Amino acid sequence: MYTRPLMIIAERKSVKYSFYSGDIQLYISLDPDNELSFSTSLKNLEYCLADIRLWMIQNILRLNDNKTNIIYLASSKCAKSLNMPALQMGGSSITPIRSIQNLRVTFDKHINMYKHITSICLVVVYHLKNIHCSKIFY
Repeated sequence: MYTRPLMIIAERKSVKYSFYSGDIQLYISLDPDNELSFSTSLKNLEYCLADIRLWMIQNILRLNDNKTNIIYLASSKCAKSLNMPALQMGGSSITPIRSIQNLRVTFDKHINMYKHITSICLVVVYHLKNIHCSKIFY
């Protein structure tokens, strides 16, 4: 299908990838202690996005800038010293976000799953209240 050329583009730029029904997820590993490796990895990701955008234009497809996100995942200790720059894509700049959903699991930038657990607890409380209300009618 159409994902094979995108896989080749990502592999050429040393970027890991996942594809889920129309979504493309690109991953890179960053070493904050090695500034050269850090900036090289980010540039590879930017070049990969540029090549994917070009391939999509050539194949009458479109990369939706409004749905493109970047998140830096790091422990809270490491994140304090980590420079988290915006990513350049096309003519726009994508600023890092604090949390992101992937297959209905919410990941936050400190990898502590706090936001996901909170959202699950809210849903559980909602359903427990509904169960309690339904018992009154029996």
